[in-house]
Amino acid sequence: ISSAKRRIGFRLVSPEGKRPIEILRNNKIQNLVEAIIREGSRHAAEETLARMTEEKVIRVNGAPVIKDGKIQGAILVFHDITELRRLERIRQDFVANVSHELRTPLASIKGYAETLLDGAMNEPDTLKNFLSIINRHAGRMAALIEDLLTLSMLESHHLPLKLEPVDVRALINAIIQGLEKNAKDKGLALSADINDDVSSVIADRVRLEQVIVNLVDNAIKYTNSGSVRVSAKTEDNMIRIDVEDTGIGIPEKDISRIFERFYRVDKGRSRDLGGTGLGLAIVKHIIQAHNGKIWVKSISGKGTIFSFALPLNSSVAA
Repeated sequence: ISSAKRRIGFRLVSPEGKRPIEILRNNKIQNLVEAIIREGSRHAAEETLARMTEEKVIRVNGAPVIKDGKIQGAILVFHDITELRRLERIRQDFVANVSHELRTPLASIKGYAETLLDGAMNEPDTLKNFLSIINRHAGRMAALIEDLLTLSMLESHHLPLKLEPVDVRALINAIIQGLEKNAKDKGLALSADINDDVSSVIADRVRLEQVIVNLVDNAIKYTNSGSVRVSAKTEDNMIRIDVEDTGIGIPEKDISRIFERFYRVDKGRSRDLGGTGLGLAIVKHIIQAHNGKIWVKSISGKGTIFSFALPLNSSVAA
């Protein structure tokens, strides 16, 4: 009984002798029991939402209890399939998002190519402009496909990591130098604050660089004024790196989903800035592959801090 209360939310202390509607406050389950008793069906199944302390998806399998040829009642087996349905929704959303992300550049490429074939190619200025647009959309599709392949290999643990000592200080400074122009173009101050106790970490240098570049580049993109700061320190036998900005921030309702594939807080702006919607999902999986952890804190309109920590002696996650 305690397990049932915990999993599906019995409202009463003791459900013995009670009808299902009294215990679960759910008409579907009550109707299911009545149908089993009325029709004498040997089994039945119903899927319903049980909204108690949280939303759950429950599959109920039932069969009549028969003694001396008479139906004495019904026996029910409850299966909590909430996680299964959540994963199904993620898969469905993934297919829909991939289709949507590819449809837009494909439609543009097709439209501009048809216009050129209809005679616009004979106008040099128009030809150059249209080919530039086609090239940009083709690049966006190539980036999306590359990110999809990378994410697929990370999720299936088929992406080999070349673990070696990585000089964290040198890596961060190199990334800051590489992205400094992007920050200056927006009038932002880009800086690094690395503690003296930070030295090296065992990691895949290319993938670690990919993580930091992605986080810093995002911080620059979504900060209109102020600063972006990368800090590093050693704590609890781990190296912690924070990327802090004074940008637009992330609404509280979106923080829990920010690392999902294709999840965007501002869909229109993200596409305008050239993102594929997979960057943070890839970042999360790279950190997890190094047995690390990643989290985010943000105040909408004031800024965001993306943080991750890696063991000083990291190894590839199983």
